[in-house]
Amino acid sequence: MKRKLINLLIATALVVCAGCAIAGDKIDVPKIITKSDAEKILGVPVKDAKGRNAIEGDKWLYFDVLYSGREAPPHLTQTMFSMLPADGSKSTHIDGLGDKAIFCPNETGMAMLHVLKGDILITIGIHGLPANAVLDSEKSMATKILANL
Repeated sequence: MKRKLINLLIATALVVCAGCAIAGDKIDVPKIITKSDAEKILGVPVKDAKGRNAIEGDKWLYFDVLYSGREAPPHLTQTMFSMLPADGSKSTHIDGLGDKAIFCPNETGMAMLHVLKGDILITIGIHGLPANAVLDSEKSMATKILANL
């Protein structure tokens, strides 16, 4: 039951974020992390990003930036971050990114980096590459995104 509630909370937050993507002062992640950046990370050519993601076959790159307090209830990002990892998988705290950061690889081939900076939650996910090979790339992308907030 707890897992379903957490998944519902995350899905709700993603819908709220997607619905507010057209708001004025939000960052445009595909302009920060370019198509050529995605191709270097994934090691394959990718199509133009749709929204915030790059996909090619079983390899994909996922981005989400949620602004709590402007488009979501106040402190939603802190609440969401406190429940990570949502699937109960092992995670590693990462120092030096935002206020808090956590790396969550799982058995499905998805490795997610979640970074909390104030009331902003940045999520970067890479699927289709070994977890031990993606952390540095995700940290580099998070640093670029944080610099543009």
